Amino acid sequence: MAEQIQIWENDPASSGLISAAKPNIKRLPFRYTFPPPALAPDPDTTTPNFRYWNAAEALRRGADFWGPAVPDQQWFGGPDLEVRLNVGIRWNANYDRRALNFYRGQLGPGSFVYAAGSADMLCHELGHAILDAVQPQLWNSGNAEAVAFHESFGDVSAILCALQIETMRNFILTSTNGNIYCNSRLSRIAEQFGTALHAIFPDDADQDCLRNAWNPFCYAPPASLPPMGPSSILTARSHSFSRVFTGAVFEALAGMLAVHPPATPDRLRDVTFEMRDIMIEAVRSALVVPQYYASVAAKMMLAAAARNEAYRAVFRDAFVGRLILSLEVAANILSSPTADEDTGVAGEVARHTDRPTFGVLPSSHYGLDQPLHIELPADPVGTAARSATRDGKSIAPLNVEEAAMTFVDRLFMRGRVDYGEFGGKDHKGDKASKNPSRGDSTHRLELVDDQLCLRRIRICCGQCTALRGS
Repeated sequence: MAEQIQIWENDPASSGLISAAKPNIKRLPFRYTFPPPALAPDPDTTTPNFRYWNAAEALRRGADFWGPAVPDQQWFGGPDLEVRLNVGIRWNANYDRRALNFYRGQLGPGSFVYAAGSADMLCHELGHAILDAVQPQLWNSGNAEAVAFHESFGDVSAILCALQIETMRNFILTSTNGNIYCNSRLSRIAEQFGTALHAIFPDDADQDCLRNAWNPFCYAPPASLPPMGPSSILTARSHSFSRVFTGAVFEALAGMLAVHPPATPDRLRDVTFEMRDIMIEAVRSALVVPQYYASVAAKMMLAAAARNEAYRAVFRDAFVGRLILSLEVAANILSSPTADEDTGVAGEVARHTDRPTFGVLPSSHYGLDQPLHIELPADPVGTAARSATRDGKSIAPLNVEEAAMTFVDRLFMRGRVDYGEFGGKDHKGDKASKNPSRGDSTHRLELVDDQLCLRRIRICCGQCTALRGS
């Protein structure tokens, strides 16, 4: 019998300890590396040793769940991904293509909340790395919906990975009477971290979690939303806007389970596998257009219908109800046996290996003395997928230049860009890095082939006042 360790079943705020097999950290594919020294297991939840093995088990479980659907079977940067469990004091965690980085938030003298203490936080960051391995075009895209989808994928990853634990499936089915689309320990992402964050920054997290997949939010163009606001409203901030897509996927997951009555732990596990495969297939083929939510949703509808005819209505209701897809587009997808000809959806191919298209933005208002090059979204004429107004009609997408300009303007407005050597006297260096109470920049100005380019350096998942960027 494999050596057993103690882990949190889900999140330290709401679950108890369970036993799990001690994971092989060095196993391929999707190998993790932890900075030395290796620590011995410890059942004391307050120790670094416990957090080390709790994290190792959650990440290994998550990688084993997503791995079968990932074509190349490795991270974006190669076979190894570093995991840093206690980088410093900050309400944050991030993925930077080299490592998963977790911080600790400080509630008071000697009182800390460790981001890496929660399997939800761990599997959220894992989700960023998995999505980057599957669809690396999202990383540098000047596209607000692409960034928000990255956050949604992370939260969906937390939910699906939690359901790989049998005792968690048993609890959720019992406590919800088999209808998992409700407010529950499953829907509430990162309860301990979010509750603590809310106590310090009430606007930046829900009262009982970081984000809740059971939510009422519907699509609206990000450019039409306020740049920031309390968690009770929808804003253009990527963590806030992500809740629209997360809510739709959570609804669809519950609908898939309802297709197979009665709801049992095994059936719930099986629909997580189906949802995994549907999402990965969709992100591999959906064009990274300004209305990226609609592009992915259309692909998910087609992938779901191909697996089970009953899933057509499930995904239609979820995406149309959230205004992610218009009534017209959804009807065309569902009614036409040749969707590639009639809607332009099924025949799309995401060009993962193509060189990205760059646009040139005027940049004097950013304090720069030369034009700024940004990776543009794909041309929206390549897909007929459209999101909807509140009366269900299709929304005309922004053109690629407008989408990129809107995205970049908000990055600079929020102080999320590291100017390095390219700013004037008021913009020298990375301001955020000079103040440990503030979050890291998400983007950096770099000179590439004598052109000034804006490049992503990390995806930050903290949500405190200093972390209001994408």
